[in-house]
Amino acid sequence: MANIESRVTINAPVDFVYRVSQDYAVRYDWDPFPENISVVSGDPNSLAVGTRVQVNSKLGMGMLVEFVQVMPPTRAAVKMISGPWFLEKFAGSWIFQDAPSGAQTEARFRYTIVAKPRLLRFLVEPLAALYFSRVVSKRLAGLKAYCEEAS
Repeated sequence: MANIESRVTINAPVDFVYRVSQDYAVRYDWDPFPENISVVSGDPNSLAVGTRVQVNSKLGMGMLVEFVQVMPPTRAAVKMISGPWFLEKFAGSWIFQDAPSGAQTEARFRYTIVAKPRLLRFLVEPLAALYFSRVVSKRLAGLKAYCEEAS
């Protein structure tokens, strides 16, 4: 199992950062990862536990995820229902906290991955972790730039 975490301080209030992070109407304006996102079950305007979302990356990978935690404005978490051939399990959480300075938000993205096939996990998992580590850093940079410009 590989755990990936990245964090950034954003010069915007936590409730605004959370809303931007979970608003699929503006997601393409800041998130460099998805080619297409669609809510396949649940209300796209009000994410809740059990909402399922299909995410297709710009590299052609698809993943169906289900929200397992929705706690505005501090947390959202998903688990993979189905995904790329090399992932047995994937879970991600986005955590937002007021930074000590007040009008800032500390945003943390955590991903947990288990690669497959099991016999090649020692090889596949570090490569998948490297890929997702780069993805999460770019996503946080995009979120930061968007929120700071918009707020």
